[in-house]
Amino acid sequence: MDNLKQKDFPVARLLSPFTPFALFALFAYCVPSHATDITLLTGYQFNSNFEIVSAGDLPPVVKPDTGAPGEDVDLDDAAAFSLAIDFLFEQDRTKRIGLYVSREQTGFDSNAGLADSDMDVTHLHFTAMSYYPEGKLEPFVTAGLGAGFFSPKDSTLKDETKLSGQIGAGANYQLSDSLLLRFDVRWLFTFFDSSGEALCSGGCTIAVSSDTYSQVQANMGLMYRF
Repeated sequence: MDNLKQKDFPVARLLSPFTPFALFALFAYCVPSHATDITLLTGYQFNSNFEIVSAGDLPPVVKPDTGAPGEDVDLDDAAAFSLAIDFLFEQDRTKRIGLYVSREQTGFDSNAGLADSDMDVTHLHFTAMSYYPEGKLEPFVTAGLGAGFFSPKDSTLKDETKLSGQIGAGANYQLSDSLLLRFDVRWLFTFFDSSGEALCSGGCTIAVSSDTYSQVQANMGLMYRF
């Protein structure tokens, strides 16, 4: 028996990374028909500004193209790609709980004085949704809470992970029992400390000018319901 356990242990370790996928597949198989929604969305994300902090707050930056302290730094609006997975809540077809993840590749304006202005922004939220079906149309409202991940590419900036949430509304249109078209608009808000620096790793100029950093998404996509 000892030899058998020794042989089985490496196999268990090998299979363990696949456990979450196996549990998800088992859950999807066991839930009632048409109880799970998987939606792929593409859209456009509108970003609020950051600002340049003063030399008294952080070490001075010597780049000649850096803007003056207090000047706004635009974060480019850009395409966003999202995945939503929603499940029935308490077997009520008008209510869903789920997971929402979105990703945007954007960049700071040149007055930030960065060698590399690019930044990736990712939001991962647990969500709740209520549907108000009218024939083939399914208007809905949604809210969520989770984390926002800000990943700048410049060496003077560091990654930030902050509490974030969302409020949104939209509608699904049934093309068939299993295939639906979705349109939605979402306000994404991330909580920063406006009294301190943001994204800084020494010698940077970027800060957030308010406690809540706002982004807005306008999305459309296809949903598969099974």
